[in-house]
Amino acid sequence: MKRPSDRAVVQALLLAACFLILARPERLWSSIPPRLPPEVVAPVFEPVADPVVPPLSQTLADRAEDGLLRAAGARRVAGRVGRGENLASLLGAAGVPAREVLAFAKALKPALDPKRMRPGDDYEVWVGPGGRIVRFEYRRSPLEVYRAEALPAGGWRAWRVDVPVDRRETSLVGRVDGSLYEAFLGAGADVDLAMAFVELFSWDVDFTRETREGDEFRVIYERLWVGDELVGNGRILAAQYRGRSGTHTAVYYRSKRTEGYFDPDGGSVRKSFLRSPLRFTRISSRFSLRRRHPILKVVRPHRGVDYAAPRGTPVWSVADGVVKFAGWKGSAGKVVIVRHSRGYETYYNHLSRFARGVRRGTRVRQGQVIGYVGSTGLATGPHLDFRVKKNGRWVNPLTERYPAGDPVPKAEREAYRAWAARWVERLEALSPRVEVAREARP
Repeated sequence: MKRPSDRAVVQALLLAACFLILARPERLWSSIPPRLPPEVVAPVFEPVADPVVPPLSQTLADRAEDGLLRAAGARRVAGRVGRGENLASLLGAAGVPAREVLAFAKALKPALDPKRMRPGDDYEVWVGPGGRIVRFEYRRSPLEVYRAEALPAGGWRAWRVDVPVDRRETSLVGRVDGSLYEAFLGAGADVDLAMAFVELFSWDVDFTRETREGDEFRVIYERLWVGDELVGNGRILAAQYRGRSGTHTAVYYRSKRTEGYFDPDGGSVRKSFLRSPLRFTRISSRFSLRRRHPILKVVRPHRGVDYAAPRGTPVWSVADGVVKFAGWKGSAGKVVIVRHSRGYETYYNHLSRFARGVRRGTRVRQGQVIGYVGSTGLATGPHLDFRVKKNGRWVNPLTERYPAGDPVPKAEREAYRAWAARWVERLEALSPRVEVAREARP
């Protein structure tokens, strides 16, 4: 069989490019991040979309493109990244020369750093005559796909693929009979949804000490699908928790002026401080002016709250701020001190280690991991000694009333309340006797 000339290969590739522009024009700008959906001042309900099915033109374009590549003498090599493999070894095994691999890795890096390739990820490469990389696709998950294509003039264009996602609205309702975590799993939810729910209400409810048997939870949220494959959870749209501390409701709202979760009256669910600096622990010692020290065996004030947790449990900053100190501090062991607005400072004692990049002067965000639970200093076992100062005086972290975030703007308050009332009505219509509501479909 006569081998196609370089000119014939280039002509075939140009023909494929022209066909793709006509059949799949989005490729011209697929490297540009997609725009956010239009913002609205008065949100309205929208029907849930049907599952995304690739258009016939896209399917035909894929098949035609593969056929053109084969006609040009290119061959397809596909597989899964194995342990110890990297871009160079994969492309080398596919017959790509070392010089070509080096140039391709440089072109690919702005979209996908080859060092981030990991075992279990899927890849596909089309190799033309002479070991030329014609097309490359790397799939980390159904939602994370990268692609690179050869340019007629030489080199490659690489980008992250904008994967079409179908967001289906789903509801969940349950009752606590043990722990909140177990209740979510028992109602059919996954760990991610349980964590998102806890974080949503963590400003008002300390789930480490306020959860009681019989508490109820309701949540309306999105599940993400790519074609017929469930790929994860989307945004929580509305949620409610009824427990010892009362009824707490959060509704997602977005307008030209604001975005976030708010209560039915328009107050921000997000407070300036989280109630707890770590997840799912028990309190082993509370704030007290007279506590017998477990090691020194003397009565002395304990101006913090001890959270017992396994060594290595992530510890996060309870509010935005700047690291004032990160280092060893006597009996407190490894400590991070964060300075916040309005005269607040928070202390995180007995850490096993600090998070990467956490040092004096580092700006941290609320919920950002700053260290990990340990037992450094005078400690009988792994735990976090969490303390709060306000204007230079120690305060009880469990009883301190922290300021709230910004509410819905006054100009939108009336529209928001009508919007929120509809979500609250839907939440309260969910029956605790029904564990999982079917996904909403038009």
